[in-house]
Amino acid sequence: RPGRRMQPHRSQLHLVRSPHGWLRALPAMAIAAGLLANRPRRRLSRLGLLLAALRVADAEVIKGVSYGPVPCKQNLCIHQDDFMAPAAKPLWGSRYRGDLEVMKALGANHVRLYGNNPANLHSTFFDQADAVGIRVVVGMSDWPYTQAPDNCMSTSAFDCFSQVKEQYKMNLEKGFLIEGTKRYHPTLAQVIVINEPDLKLPGIDSPRSFVKGIISAVDGILAAEEEVGVIGPKVNLTVTFSFGICKECATAKTVPALGQMEELRAAFEDPSAYGYVPKHNLEQAYYTRFINSFNTANPASDMRPLFLDDYVKAFPDVPVMIQEYHCVYTQDGLENDLKEVLKLAEETPALLGMSFFEFQRRYDKGGSEEEFGMFGLGDNYSFGKFSYFGDEVEAYCLTPAQDKITGELIPTAVAKAFGGPGLDYSRMCVPSPLKVPLNQDGLEQVRKTYPGDANEMATFMTRMVRHLGGSIPKDDRSSLLEFSWNYAVPDLNKSFDEALAKMSEHPKFARFDSQAACFADRYALASDVGFAIGEACANLTTWDCAKIPEECKGDVWKTADYAFSMAYNERLGPPMEDCNFGGAAVFADEVTYGTYNSGCVVSKSPVYSSLTQPGYELAKSSNPPDQMTFYVRRVVTSLLGADVLEDAPLEKFTQAGLPDTLEELQAKLMSEDFVCNLPGHKACPWTTTTSVETTWHRRSTTHESRAPVASKVGTTIAPFVPPSEGQGANIGLTQVLTFVMVVLFVVGVALGVALYMNNQSRKKKRKEREEGRGVRLNKKKAESDSSDEEAILAAAKLGSPGPLRTTAYDGLGGQANQAGRGA
Repeated sequence: RPGRRMQPHRSQLHLVRSPHGWLRALPAMAIAAGLLANRPRRRLSRLGLLLAALRVADAEVIKGVSYGPVPCKQNLCIHQDDFMAPAAKPLWGSRYRGDLEVMKALGANHVRLYGNNPANLHSTFFDQADAVGIRVVVGMSDWPYTQAPDNCMSTSAFDCFSQVKEQYKMNLEKGFLIEGTKRYHPTLAQVIVINEPDLKLPGIDSPRSFVKGIISAVDGILAAEEEVGVIGPKVNLTVTFSFGICKECATAKTVPALGQMEELRAAFEDPSAYGYVPKHNLEQAYYTRFINSFNTANPASDMRPLFLDDYVKAFPDVPVMIQEYHCVYTQDGLENDLKEVLKLAEETPALLGMSFFEFQRRYDKGGSEEEFGMFGLGDNYSFGKFSYFGDEVEAYCLTPAQDKITGELIPTAVAKAFGGPGLDYSRMCVPSPLKVPLNQDGLEQVRKTYPGDANEMATFMTRMVRHLGGSIPKDDRSSLLEFSWNYAVPDLNKSFDEALAKMSEHPKFARFDSQAACFADRYALASDVGFAIGEACANLTTWDCAKIPEECKGDVWKTADYAFSMAYNERLGPPMEDCNFGGAAVFADEVTYGTYNSGCVVSKSPVYSSLTQPGYELAKSSNPPDQMTFYVRRVVTSLLGADVLEDAPLEKFTQAGLPDTLEELQAKLMSEDFVCNLPGHKACPWTTTTSVETTWHRRSTTHESRAPVASKVGTTIAPFVPPSEGQGANIGLTQVLTFVMVVLFVVGVALGVALYMNNQSRKKKRKEREEGRGVRLNKKKAESDSSDEEAILAAAKLGSPGPLRTTAYDGLGGQANQAGRGA
């Protein structure tokens, strides 16, 4: 790993995203392969190094932000702290305060969270973070360890297996896994099994107790994954220790955090020595999935002498992460201190990076705890009041906090250190045209805040066009600006209804999609969407919400997609009126709702319309036969669980006319020879190695599409997207690089074996030479001992110290220096 970062993301091979990434990973892989052969007693740890080598491509230093945005200006005003839940969306949602976008503007690439109620849904937060481009580090709650009535500290002698297994299984089912799959959400980077167990489980003087609790908890996590059937790359696990010195730990008694980490490693390697009988291979999990981590308020200048120099010696194969970092007393300035610790991470492959502590000032804690937050809560503007698990709170705007030593703005220092573009603080506590409501009040807010500013009003008008199922081409923006200026000038006093009427006439500077549909607005609050579903269902006259298909139940967004689209299709009135539902719905083009591809929008699109009778009827009546080929193919793959052997017969089948009902269509398809993988039909020749979704991409090259967008991660029904011409070239390049990788791996193993054999040969020859010189050496030693004895006797007579053994003196000196450094 010379000069390369080894950031153990969740996967091995598939995270090497580019040919350059492969080339960067290959040297480390060859080295690791040689070590595997040459160090047989440490093969497992070297295997971890090899897997880390495979994950090196495109890795960057972690620049995280610790996030606990308690919306209270004084005393604690909430009863839950799970800010990943949809109830907290007014704080991090793009249509509201947009905390995740704020972090991204600062240059952050990770966000670290604390509270975690596994009964709450977390997929919405993960999706938002994924869209912004920030990976997520989640923490397990203290509930199973110290707070629950049956917590493992009080009731099961620190055996936390069953308590954590139950909690983590719920986490997996509530968003940790991509919906409809058994794979981890791609934005989930790390899971903190427990935060600072050395301070509470029960304390730093009982290392055997807290490490038993940790290894049993990890065993519970592995059991939950096994029971749910998790497949694919697994998420990294970590335990975040305090920066305290563990004098009761077996080793590293003077180095902060290191003693705890070494004690934990010993427990993973030999659980029985700590009174625990594991149900899984914990040692293997440790060396292939585990990251060490700690919290500290020390400055960057302390990291090497106090911790890192000793860490890289003790843990050559396990990376480490600083999960909380912020020294509020540094004289060099916060910006310089942050740059120094990030430079340290760049120079030290073992150090993955750090998470700045913290995003928002904690007024509820008071005292010195308020010094850490980089944002305070403003008084002049709010993104609205909302209910947070029954507590009525407010999404106050953010104001930058100042460093108490230098007076610099903390977010500015963070942005400069992280390399982010930074923020315009003047816009953080004023109405934004991207976030105000689409009505007269919203228009007046924009006009009052930015009088005469056509660009700001154009942003507002663009949202209106999108809600009408249209878009603004870049080359027509000048026409949009001219239109918007009339509404930005206060003296003209133009109204929202006037603008809506003109936009509804489909002006030439906008393009409108004939296959636009009404569906749930993902920027809305889940609670508002749930309430709007009842409103939509209550006003239906020709259809009953009891008929919502099973695949669209159990998820508020999918249920709303179906209910809103059916309700709008029944009315077919002005979209701003009949597709609004209290702001919970949006009428948008095929590209927009295709991005979510929930499979529950009843629309005119044969690529995305629901595979139900209403969806079939609307698509069939709105498209020519050649376009319905897409819909029929989806019926074959998704409803029949089969595939299409050849495209030409499918097109001929569609051109001949489709039956009136979806049930009849399925029955007719089951008798067609071009359908494969059905009982009594031919087997699809490619299904032995390829899924149905993949075969769509591989085999169908003759269809033309109205450019449907690729489906988002986690979708339930994948659209057919013809492959681009470059895909074949990419596959060939990957195969070549894979072959090169295998060759280098074999060469590395051979080199390692050769080095090992050479070593043995050299040892043998050296032993023979030493035996040949044995008599002469013994003779010299005897003469030397005699001379030493005479010198000591002479020195005793003269009162001098004599020729003492320097090795003993150096050892004592080293111990003294170590103790002094620890102090």
